[in-house]
Parts: sequence; structure tokens; C-alpha cells
Amino acid sequence: MPRKGENIFHRKDGRWEARYIARYEGGRARYRSVYALTYAEAKQKRAQESADLHAGVRGPSFPALAEAYLSAIQSHVKESTYTRYRRNVDRYLIPRLGNQNPARIGAAALARLPQELLTSGGAQGGPLSPKTVTDLLCLLKAIFRFGRACGWACPPAGGLKPPPRAGKAPQILCLEDQIRLEEQLLHSEDETSLGILFTLFTGLRIGELCGLKWGDLDFDAGTVTVRRTVERIADLDPHTAAKTKVVLSAPKTASSFRVIPLPGFLLEYMAAHRRREGDYLLTGGPDYTEPHQFYIRYRKYLLRAGVGPYTFHALRHTFATACVEKGFDVKSLSEILGHASVSTTLSIYVHPSLRAKKRQMDLLSPVSRP
Repeated sequence: MPRKGENIFHRKDGRWEARYIARYEGGRARYRSVYALTYAEAKQKRAQESADLHAGVRGPSFPALAEAYLSAIQSHVKESTYTRYRRNVDRYLIPRLGNQNPARIGAAALARLPQELLTSGGAQGGPLSPKTVTDLLCLLKAIFRFGRACGWACPPAGGLKPPPRAGKAPQILCLEDQIRLEEQLLHSEDETSLGILFTLFTGLRIGELCGLKWGDLDFDAGTVTVRRTVERIADLDPHTAAKTKVVLSAPKTASSFRVIPLPGFLLEYMAAHRRREGDYLLTGGPDYTEPHQFYIRYRKYLLRAGVGPYTFHALRHTFATACVEKGFDVKSLSEILGHASVSTTLSIYVHPSLRAKKRQMDLLSPVSRP
């Protein structure tokens, strides 16, 4: 079986086969294979042959360089991260940069690249979002840094300027909808309402909620520990017809693995609905549900409650905004949300609402008035 869709397979004859891109013809990848007695030998042999094949002016071609980079990082990143990088390389970067040697990519071409991706970098020549373009440029810079570390000539990445991204206020529930939703949730008994209520007062991401088990709640300490997440990712296995698969894994970053204190009312509510430790919160049984399926249940619930439409992430934004308005210190809030840095929390949430601004303005009065 292939390992994580990396095109390395254990053959029936006992050998390991590793495939790599040899060239592109008419926009389609043409592969070659190397063989070895062990997985590690096949992987190392592939990286070497791929680099040697495409060696040109002081280094390999861009497809070979990208392949070597992906092979080097695969064991150090989450499977979902690897599949996203692989998809971005194959779908966007290689079609745009082609089979040329990185040393021959000029500064002018790099300077044009962000705008070209924005306007025509997507499927069938369609536009890409500024966020997607920024992600692609970050990945390309990492590939070039890897190439230089290997001693290959790669262009300086200073010309890869990310496009400006318009500031977008996070979506939060208005006060009337929040009151209506809370009343509906507190008088419901199903797992969907339980999950929505839990998120509204903890700020969990939907994947983290889907991976939550009753055993993650410590009723004595009054906390919940976030230790896993559920997500659907691309399936890179060429031997399966499925394009995606669902994986249960550790949280997205070290900071996402966290312990969150629970408010007293929520702890009591959860205790009244307590299940077995091994059961998942959203199913009440040993099997988890995937985020997309729960999102469908969530939207139907909002419709029945006469609330919406709001994305599921709006619950997280609503929680964080409420924390800011109630005076949470930013460091505590950042750790509760699982952000990698306080700057992320500051940039997204520390912007008072109109309601909070009005309360502050009402404190003003003429100095002459007693």
C-alpha cells in the first residue's frame, strides 16, 4: 500500500517502487520509477535520481526541486498539510512555472507571478483569491529556500510580494439571534444542539468539535482538553477512485492542543447529558462524524430556530468577541482559542463592537457638569 499518497508502493515481488515526475508533455506529468528493497532506500533513490535527471544550470528543474522538497518535509508535517502542499504544487505552481530550471526564472517573471495567479491562476484560467495566492507564494519561497540549502541556484524570493487582502470583519451573531439561539439550545436534548452550545461558549473549531469525546471533559477540574481533530483531505493514492478521505489526527498546531476551563453553567449542563468516556460528543457513540456532515445538521438547526444564516465559524467569532467585550486579557483568550500567537488574536478580534463603543462614549460628559 502507498504511504500517505506519496507514490511509494510495496510491490507484490517484495520490492518498493517510488515514482517521480520525469517531465511534462502537453501539460500532463510523465512519470519514472525507481526500485529498492526497502521503503527508505526507494525514497532516497527517487530523490537523487529526480534531481540528477533534471539537473541543468546548477540544479534541478522546478518540478524536480518541488518533488525533492515535498519528500523532505513529508515526515515532519501533518498529512493534511502535505496533501495541501502537494495539491498546490501540482495544480498551480508547476503549470505556471513549467519545466524550467529555477536558476533561469528572472526577477521580472517573479514580480509578475502574484498578479498572474490572481487573475488567471485558477482552474480553466479563472482567478484565485488573495489568500490562496499568498499561500502559494509562501510555499514557493519555502521551495526556493530548500533548493538553496541543497546548494542549487534558486532566484531570490524578494520579488514575491503577497497581494493586499481587504480587511474583513469576522461574522458574529447579532444579540437578538444569539438570545434566540441560546434559548433554543438550552431546551433541546439532541447531540446537534449540544455541539452548537458547546462551541458557542468554548470557541472550538468545527474539526476539533467533531473529534471531541466525553472522556476529554474533566468534570472534577471543570475543563475540556482539545487533543484531536477531524478533517477531510485530498486522497493522493492513485489506486483509489476517491478524491478525498476523512482523517482523525492531532490538532493543527502545538498551540491548538490545549486545556480550556468551562463556564459553570456549561459544566452543569454537560454533566446532565454525560455519556461514556469513549463516546464522541456529536454522535453519542464510538464513531465520529465529519465536519461537513455536522455543518449540514447545524444549518438545518439554525433554520428551524429562525436564526441565520451564519457560518459555523461565526460561533467561534461570537465567543471571542464576547470574551473581548467582557474584558478577557488577550493572552488568556489567545490560548483558549488555540492561536499560535497573540498577534493573531489581536489582528482578528480586538476591535470593539459598536455596542461596546457606545458604552464607552456614554461615559463622557462636560467637565463643568458635576
